[in-house]
Amino acid sequence: MNKHIVLKYPNALAEGLRINYNMEHRGEIHTIECSIDEKQPKPSWLQLHKFNFTSLKTKGCYSLLFEESKYNKNLDTLLFMDQVYALIMSQANYKID
Repeated sequence: MNKHIVLKYPNALAEGLRINYNMEHRGEIHTIECSIDEKQPKPSWLQLHKFNFTSLKTKGCYSLLFEESKYNKNLDTLLFMDQVYALIMSQANYKID
């Protein structure tokens, strides 16, 4: 994975987690593949090591597609994933709804 972000979760005082990612566009479908950098300890609340996001681009705006299987995680993991998506899209200057 050739790009990364660092996210402090659950608050600004938390140790930053490095998330490596790749983005791919295929027509109107936009996919982000993420993995937690293995060189750092994974927090106990984080229930996954790799995850992805799929968005649909319409009229210059990206809509995250709902995938039910991703939502059987604890609340901290879900909120962390939401923040990862928002930060990646913000850094890429992509408009999300």
